[in-house]
Amino acid sequence: MKILVVGAGATGGYFGARLAQAGHEVAFLVRKGRAQQLAEEGLVIKGFNDSFRLTPPTLTAETLKDNTWQLIILAVKHPHLTQVIEQIRPAVGDKTFILPLLNGMDHITALQHHYGDRVLGGLCQIYATLNSKNEIEQLTPLHRISFGALSPAQQQGVMTLANELDGVSFTLQASQDIASEMWEKYLFLSTLGAVTCLARADTQRILSTSGGAQYITTLFNEVLTIIEAAGYQPRPQVVDHLLTTLLNSQTRLVSSLYRDVMAGNVSESAAIIGALVERSAVTQQSIPVLQACWVQLQLVKGGA
Repeated sequence: MKILVVGAGATGGYFGARLAQAGHEVAFLVRKGRAQQLAEEGLVIKGFNDSFRLTPPTLTAETLKDNTWQLIILAVKHPHLTQVIEQIRPAVGDKTFILPLLNGMDHITALQHHYGDRVLGGLCQIYATLNSKNEIEQLTPLHRISFGALSPAQQQGVMTLANELDGVSFTLQASQDIASEMWEKYLFLSTLGAVTCLARADTQRILSTSGGAQYITTLFNEVLTIIEAAGYQPRPQVVDHLLTTLLNSQTRLVSSLYRDVMAGNVSESAAIIGALVERSAVTQQSIPVLQACWVQLQLVKGGA
C-alpha cells in the first residue's frame, strides 16, 4: 500500500517505520530540517523487543505533488493541524483515505470540513519518545492503531484497508464503533492530563494523599458529563475500567500533556482541556475542577 505519514516524531516515525518494515511503500511529510536529519542519520527504532534502522523517503510541503496515496496518516500535534490541512491538499486523490491519530475530537470536524468522507476515525496507543540521539524509543509493549468508518459509505473502504494492512507487527484493529473508542480515549487522556497538570504530580503521588482518589474521580465525572452531552453513549464496562485504571495506586501514570507542560514545550492543552471547557460552556455544565485546571494551563509556559 502507498502510504504518506505526516510527521516523523515518536508516533508517526514509529508506526510509519513499522509499516515500511512490513513492506508497504511509505514516505514521510516533514519539515526541511527533519528531512535532512533523516537523510543523514536514518530513522532508528528502538523497539521494546527489537531494533532497526531505515532511511525512508521524505517529502516537504514544497515537494509534495503526488495524489496517488491510498492512505495519509496524520501524526502531528493539534497546534500544527491548520497548517497540515492545507499542506496535504495536493496529496489527496479520489481514492485517498485520511487517518488522523490526533488526540481529542475537534480535529475530525475540521478535517471533514475540507475532505468530507475521505476522513476516517482513528486513534493510537503507544508510549514512545524521541531521545537525545533522535532515536524513537518504545517504552512499553503497547503499540496499537484502531480505525473505522465515521459513515456507512466508508465501511467498504475500511475493510479494504484492513485487509491490505494485515501482517504488520503492531496491533491493528478495524473498529465497529470507532467514535465510541475515540470518546473513551479522550475521557481517559483528558482526565489524566488534567489531574496531573493541576496537581503537578503523577497519579501514584496524587493517590497517596488524603482526598486524592476523590479528586481524580471528580475530574473524571466532570469530563464524562461533558462528552455525554456531546453525544457519547457510555459503555459502562469500559468507563468503569478507565476509572479503575486511573485509581490504581500501584501504577504511576503521567500524560504526554503533563510532560510537555512541565518541560515548557508546545502542548495540546487547548485541544484537550480547553475544548472540553468550551463544550461545557455551551451546555452550561458546572465543572469547577476542570475549569481550575484550564485556568492554570493558560498561565504556564507550554500551556494554551
